[in-house]
Amino acid sequence: MKHIKTLLLCMALSAGAQAQDFIEHPAPGFDAMKSPEAMPLLHAAGTVTKQALAFDQSGKNNDGNYRKAFVQYVDKNGEAVIFDEYGPGCLYRQQMNVWVGYGGPTLLLFNPDVTNARIKYYFDDEPQPRFNVSMDDLFGARREPFTAPFTFQDDGTFPIPPRYDINRGRFSIMYYPLTFKKRLKITFVPEKNWDFRGTTWYQNTFLIYPKGTEVESCSNTALDCREVRKQWNNVGTDPKPTEGNRVLTRKLSVGKGQTKTLFELKGQGSIASLKLNLKPFTKETFFNTRLQMYWDGADTPAVDLPLGYFFGGGGKDYEIADNVWQKKLASLFFGYDCKTGDLYAYWPMPYWKSARVVLKNESSQSIRSLACEVQYKDASVLAYPAGKTGYFHAKRTVDTDDKTTPFTTAFHETGRGHVVGILFFTEGYDMDGDEFTYIDGSRTPQIHGSGTEDDHNQGWAGTAYQKPLWGALTNGYASAYRVYMNDNYIFNKDITINYEYSKCKGWPKGGDSDVTVFYYKAAAPDVLKLTNELDVANVASEQAHNYAISQQTSLKTVSSAYDGYEQKIDYDTLTDAGRGHCGYSEFVMKIDSKNSGVKLRKRLNRSGNGVQTVRVLVDGEDTGMWHFVQSSYAPVSQSWVEYDYEIPARYTSGKSSLRIRLEYVPSDGNNGEVNEYYYWAYSYPENW
Repeated sequence: MKHIKTLLLCMALSAGAQAQDFIEHPAPGFDAMKSPEAMPLLHAAGTVTKQALAFDQSGKNNDGNYRKAFVQYVDKNGEAVIFDEYGPGCLYRQQMNVWVGYGGPTLLLFNPDVTNARIKYYFDDEPQPRFNVSMDDLFGARREPFTAPFTFQDDGTFPIPPRYDINRGRFSIMYYPLTFKKRLKITFVPEKNWDFRGTTWYQNTFLIYPKGTEVESCSNTALDCREVRKQWNNVGTDPKPTEGNRVLTRKLSVGKGQTKTLFELKGQGSIASLKLNLKPFTKETFFNTRLQMYWDGADTPAVDLPLGYFFGGGGKDYEIADNVWQKKLASLFFGYDCKTGDLYAYWPMPYWKSARVVLKNESSQSIRSLACEVQYKDASVLAYPAGKTGYFHAKRTVDTDDKTTPFTTAFHETGRGHVVGILFFTEGYDMDGDEFTYIDGSRTPQIHGSGTEDDHNQGWAGTAYQKPLWGALTNGYASAYRVYMNDNYIFNKDITINYEYSKCKGWPKGGDSDVTVFYYKAAAPDVLKLTNELDVANVASEQAHNYAISQQTSLKTVSSAYDGYEQKIDYDTLTDAGRGHCGYSEFVMKIDSKNSGVKLRKRLNRSGNGVQTVRVLVDGEDTGMWHFVQSSYAPVSQSWVEYDYEIPARYTSGKSSLRIRLEYVPSDGNNGEVNEYYYWAYSYPENW
């Protein structure tokens, strides 16, 4: 769509009277990666974040089961498919743990066979892969252009916590963006039969854009991006353009109990960076001085955190705190150095009337010297469009294990926006707990993880790596950070991030967490609106929606659960009746005529049928393929999934109802039918 472009310049008049250049979304891929100044822009209706991964659908922790969790399905070529999505989209993040063999319950052995295992990338239904490369060459950064700093492979030599009686394996991360216009399918071809393996898993995080978005599929001739490489190789300096920045500096003292305003900016603009030098830099001043940020005269601060948290620290009430505050941390957007007393943050933070930065010294020590620098841009240099941009927020959530819930809650928010970063600090928590991120009211986690350290781009507990977008102060689950710079967690109604309590090793249940999430949120209260529901196999509901079905293959009632937590497999259960077919189903759904598109959500049964594909027609027009892909090994007790399809505004604008027709499409991995149990229609508000 035309709104996704390389920094489109649109001339407009502001209250200040002079013409301005408004920033808009850059194109997916490297254009987006080299433009962190675009991070505050709200995503267009129909843009969604997804994650394909290996995970144990029985609700336990056997994510490394090659046949049942790693492989989603086997295609007609006999290749194991691990990723299969229709575009337009961009795969921004790949995390893999496959570089070990299983040598028994307490031993992990390096397996030379993995060197020859191959990974293949098929674009746009082409018969031959555009990339066909060994796992070691690709993730070992030995294949151009998939090299450092975009690709990283752990060498497996760092020690892991002493309670593990195993040798640690290796893991790899790749952030080279793979754009795809129509479809991307990734297959895995082991050198030998890997059915015996119990140590292989992966995560692939990606964005799907509204149909019509201009995306070119990545090719062997794709140009590299020197700008992004330069940004990532120079952490500690602002990754955004600094031309046109205005600089304000001041030096002050802040006594015990004092509150002082560091800066107050008037008019429209955006903060580009905030740097402080703190003396004394102690545990007290780092953790017990509060930083607050107010946008456009708001009474409530959008940022209200202990000072050190804003710059990458945390866990102030845990034993690890004594280690954290004495560290040096350098990432692309935040960092600090205990020895020098320096702290920096490079989040772009727009405002339209005013910005105020406040420091409250709640520590037991006086800050005798605080050197401050803020760099900002006036709207005449960089203007963010009001209504299309979110305010910068940061929220800290402390969750103490009460022994009654099967998870710890890291974040909850309502409204419209996107998550761009997380600081994760825990005590007594087990790394094998999976991430469950629920978005826009879905009972299925749109982001389901395979282990907390994997969610933070590490593996096998991880260690104190510091990379531009991820890393840790000790390991990947007790003191980790991750920046979702391009793989934002997009929400249009609400979002909840939970991490389950694992019991796989028999350790005590639970653990405490102290999590800070950085995000952008719209000022307007408008959110995704539920406009209609259809209960399939309910006669009254079907009649009210003019439901029809062709070539019905099943009619049954299922009692089951959605994705369960290790500590409570049946966390969310229901009984529902539904139908299957290998022909088509049709129905009418009411929508809001003043819309920017429609989200159609379906409840389906994945057990025994992990690949289900239909062609979606709206009022007779072909809008594309609705392609659901998961492993078919989910047990009957864990069968429910809610899955979304985005209908662009060009098919929905001005209409109060839609005639939906879903035509069965045969596909590899399908058992001969698609099924449906319930439908919801959500309308995006007009002018999103």
